[in-house]
Amino acid sequence: MQEKSSNKIDEQLVDKIIAVVYGDSGWLDKLIINRKAKKDPAIQQLLNEYKTTADSIRRIKEEELPDNLINSIQTRMNIGRKNSFASLVYERFLSRPLLSAGVAGMIIIAIVSIMFLNRPQPQHKYTKAQIELAEKQFKESLAIVGRVFSQAEKKFDEDVLNNQINKSLGKGFNLVNDILIGG
Repeated sequence: MQEKSSNKIDEQLVDKIIAVVYGDSGWLDKLIINRKAKKDPAIQQLLNEYKTTADSIRRIKEEELPDNLINSIQTRMNIGRKNSFASLVYERFLSRPLLSAGVAGMIIIAIVSIMFLNRPQPQHKYTKAQIELAEKQFKESLAIVGRVFSQAEKKFDEDVLNNQINKSLGKGFNLVNDILIGG
């Protein structure tokens, strides 16, 4: 029977129980674990075992621990060291994931925007011969366009004005004369 109930206790639940016992969990986890412990005696027994262990650890006084163990723990946790700039940065920013992600994002956005805004514009340097050739080609193209326009104007004057418009005007005048004179 205990095997069935111990199968229900998975690693995640054990981690939550440990966090509740040592005071590292939130109030919601405490409530959930206490309800589960009331319903399942195996969970209650495990919770009581961890509480007993935690109480015995809390009762250990500093004098009972060897000095080399205390120094080792302080070295690993950076306790007792002078506050350096690196430890201050770590404590204030890097130990908080959201804050460090926000700062990193802002830095990346700033770097990318600086790279895009300060892109050097390509400068074209032309030789004097290239400039003279371009000027000559420009004048020739303007001359060609001028000739095309003058030919188009001449054709418009001769063909369109004389033939098309004069014929239509002549017919219109004849029609008006016919109507006014009466036929």
